[in-house]
Amino acid sequence: MKKGCLSIKVGPFSIGLTTDDEKFCARLAGFYQEFLTEQEPILTIQTKISQEKGEIPALPTINPDKIVFDAPGYRGELNWFEKSAFLELGGKEALVGCDYFLRVTVAVVAYHAGGILFHAAGVEREGKAYLFIGHSGAGKTTTARNSPPGSVLNDDLLILYPSADGWVAYATPFYNPTQVRPRPGSAPIQKILYLVKDQNVYLEEIPLAIALAEMIACVPVLTASSFYLPEILKRCNEILATIPYYHLHLLPDDSYWKILLV
Repeated sequence: MKKGCLSIKVGPFSIGLTTDDEKFCARLAGFYQEFLTEQEPILTIQTKISQEKGEIPALPTINPDKIVFDAPGYRGELNWFEKSAFLELGGKEALVGCDYFLRVTVAVVAYHAGGILFHAAGVEREGKAYLFIGHSGAGKTTTARNSPPGSVLNDDLLILYPSADGWVAYATPFYNPTQVRPRPGSAPIQKILYLVKDQNVYLEEIPLAIALAEMIACVPVLTASSFYLPEILKRCNEILATIPYYHLHLLPDDSYWKILLV
């Protein structure tokens, strides 16, 4: 690992981060420590800390050739076709701002590599990945906390990536203090489960159209663009054609595993 340069493992590839600020580099290394790698990055983000104050914008401008952030204190651009990315941001929230830009970068790289970035809690049991999805507050983090120690890939963001044997869920390094800290790993996807809080625990079969709409809602950032959306729809359809999808009605405990591990 070169001075001032980190390579962060994200799914089957890695993303590089460079900075000339040694303290910021150390903070990044600590935050992503479980995912640091010597793998050659597929793309490197050049970061620069400025004194300009500002807020992290909610969404970038999404174009077919590049993604752009242009706000006071937060300016960046990602061009996949040129394999280039830069971010200049204020120092006060530099770690949070850099992490957000990295998430957007991972969404783009995963897409162009044939996969998708996906909002879900991923838990590995018996060598298989179970994906728990739902609206904010549905219970993804609670479900992850009710899983055995060391089994959580990530309780918020995964990369779904095709392989010769089917779709695989990969851990990502993204988390916040309220979430289960992720670990590197991957597993073939066994089931996708939309969480429904209930007084009873059972699986409910769902029409394909509803399942597809719920899947699309779990793909961040890129579905806002007409350039990316058709291929994302295709990939979600491919996933649903091979992987069982249910509404999982559950209590706020771990009793749901009894019906999932049958």
